[in-house]
Amino acid sequence: MTLKNMSQLKEQLIKIRKDLLGDLQKTRETSQNEEFTEFVSDITDDASRSFNRQMILNLGEHEREQLKLVEEALYKIENGGYGICVLCEKSIPPARLKLVPFAQYCVECLSQIEKEQKLEIQSRDNGSVL
Repeated sequence: MTLKNMSQLKEQLIKIRKDLLGDLQKTRETSQNEEFTEFVSDITDDASRSFNRQMILNLGEHEREQLKLVEEALYKIENGGYGICVLCEKSIPPARLKLVPFAQYCVECLSQIEKEQKLEIQSRDNGSVL
């Protein structure tokens, strides 16, 4: 990977991190605002507020996980190991990194992980039918 490509990917990761941190802040503020309005609103709105709060918390969880991957990728850029598959230790193609700059796996390993997860879900579903 060229130095120019690495620099572009680093800039992309920094932008993603900035966007995620902004989204997390918005999520926190929305959650705090909802808690305040709970005291003011009717009791009949409790279920709706509870559902909305859970959705916000779930989104926040996903964003935190993505932020963790971005931070790991930025660390690897600075300290070596960026663009190397965690499983097979082969280079992740630059085209994949352009699409998902925080990718941890090459396409082949990711495909294998997804197949294993699908089989695991199917075996759980088949086991619950009996």
